[in-house]
Amino acid sequence: MFIINRFGEKLEALWRRPVGNGPFPVVLFVSGFGMDLHESKNSNDEISNQLLNKGFATLQFSFAGCGRSEGNYTEMTLERQAKQVEDMLTWLRQRGDIDNQRIGIHATSMGVATVLLADFARCASLCFVAGVYNVNRSIHQVYEEERGVKIHHEGTTQLPRGSGATTPVGPVFWKSIAAFNVITLIQKLTLPVFLVHGDQDTKVSTSEVREVFDKIPSKEKRLKIFAGGDHGIIDVPRSMREEFLKEVVNWFRETL
Repeated sequence: MFIINRFGEKLEALWRRPVGNGPFPVVLFVSGFGMDLHESKNSNDEISNQLLNKGFATLQFSFAGCGRSEGNYTEMTLERQAKQVEDMLTWLRQRGDIDNQRIGIHATSMGVATVLLADFARCASLCFVAGVYNVNRSIHQVYEEERGVKIHHEGTTQLPRGSGATTPVGPVFWKSIAAFNVITLIQKLTLPVFLVHGDQDTKVSTSEVREVFDKIPSKEKRLKIFAGGDHGIIDVPRSMREEFLKEVVNWFRETL
């Protein structure tokens, strides 16, 4: 299906809900940098199906310019994506089969930074997987230092992906990530929040995640570090992936 955002762009979306009339608890999935609604290796789909089996509705969507969504990704800023997260939350709250007191968000990688810029005050629970918290540093490290990409701050830069595709970003993107201040933004985290990370994540260090976790003011917060886990806990032994799925599903069962 497609949901029209505030900018008039049709965003592809995948809506799943249990059998019955509801109202159901629901989890909104927010994907990472340049990813579509499925996330890497269909990770979001796997988690969504697990939640569906436990009585949750779920909504996945692709940001403007990603997947089959309309829009130009070179216009992307974290703030513009945050507005699209808010648009998805509005769409959910307008449904009669959703419990507005039981809305959660599952965000991956740079999707975490996007959520932190959004208005999620009426949500009940957050799960941040492989969160990118120092966006400017992580992006420059991965693309400029490790992959040798020449960045054009005043033009379009094609950032290569592991799949062989590229993600185009424009000048507004660099200004957006340079202005991102995670220490200020995490002060909004007074609701239940679960941080999940792998200690073999090459994009974000475990020490950085622990530092962010320590500064989160929520009285109900949890941190899970997977020994041997990669970025997103995806290319890992099946037993670790199963443990990851169980942790995420149980978190939402406990907090929604």
